[in-house]
Amino acid sequence: MAILESIAAANAAYSVIRQALGNGRETAGLISAVGKFLSAEEDVKEAVQKKKNSPLTAIAGGEQGDWEEFQALENIKQKRAELESYCRLYAPAGTWDRWIAWQNEARKQRQAAKKAARIAHEKKIEQLQVAAGVILAVTGGVLAIYYLGVYMGKW
Repeated sequence: MAILESIAAANAAYSVIRQALGNGRETAGLISAVGKFLSAEEDVKEAVQKKKNSPLTAIAGGEQGDWEEFQALENIKQKRAELESYCRLYAPAGTWDRWIAWQNEARKQRQAAKKAARIAHEKKIEQLQVAAGVILAVTGGVLAIYYLGVYMGKW
């Protein structure tokens, strides 16, 4: 479902950009729509990659919806090329190149944030495992002492 939502977001952002550029509107106000389009493009690519890597897809055969996903990615690629052309024609010089540089930096930051979140999650899991191990060890020791006392007749 995430793939369809991302495709819809990309299409909506593209239509806003194209309509605004067609009407001769100022390109500075389109940055948010361009950002939505490009982030939706990344979301579609990421969702398709997750689906390909899913063990459930491997079990089920993985061919359901492949053509539609391919067509959606091709459609987005074509729209991205059109947006690049529009930005190069109508925006101030170097806007697209600055946008690509900014997008690369943002991608690196998102990847670093994902890595930090994954490491924090792994650390929490490790702490829970250690806590569970300590609780089990203490409980086992107390029970062993109790049953030893009962067995020896001390209690």
